[in-house]
Amino acid sequence: MRLSRRFVEPSGLVPATLVVMTDPRSPGHLIRPGTVADIGACLALWVRACTVRDGQAVSGVAERARPKLDRPESWVVATSLQGVLTGFAVATAPGSGIATDPVDAAVVGLLAVSPSAQGDGLGGRLLAAMTDDLASRGQVRAVLHVLVDNHRAVRLYESQGWVPWGEVFPHTLLGRPVQSYTLDLARA
Repeated sequence: MRLSRRFVEPSGLVPATLVVMTDPRSPGHLIRPGTVADIGACLALWVRACTVRDGQAVSGVAERARPKLDRPESWVVATSLQGVLTGFAVATAPGSGIATDPVDAAVVGLLAVSPSAQGDGLGGRLLAAMTDDLASRGQVRAVLHVLVDNHRAVRLYESQGWVPWGEVFPHTLLGRPVQSYTLDLARA
């Protein structure tokens, strides 16, 4: 599935043209570009998904995520056919991550799927839609950072061709080990 390139208002938040596409591999979901109207639901989902992943709520999770939604390079959301947010992915421009990231890599900063929608491949479809969108915008590479103990996420990224980049480092909020992964968008 490919999302068509979106034309963005000067604020960088609201697509001037909204293209909604169903994905035949995910008949219960619509995948579309994110809009400013999705920010609250995306933040709530991010906090809920992190709480489930970490086994507890962690202070500061929403505050760290919010700036990534202010100026996305690519932002896709999945909704149920009833319009309920079931997942999203956000990438920011190259240079917006950490100092050791490749300088030419867009930064995949957020990827979340509602715990009730996990297990049917929606995370992979969101990631593929976003990397497709990044490539269509002329981005050549993407980078993301994943908790080493988030085995489900690591398997997802590796299954889609992402490869480890650099040394493991501690997460600034959680203190747990993090590994960066990169993807060559020309080959994806």
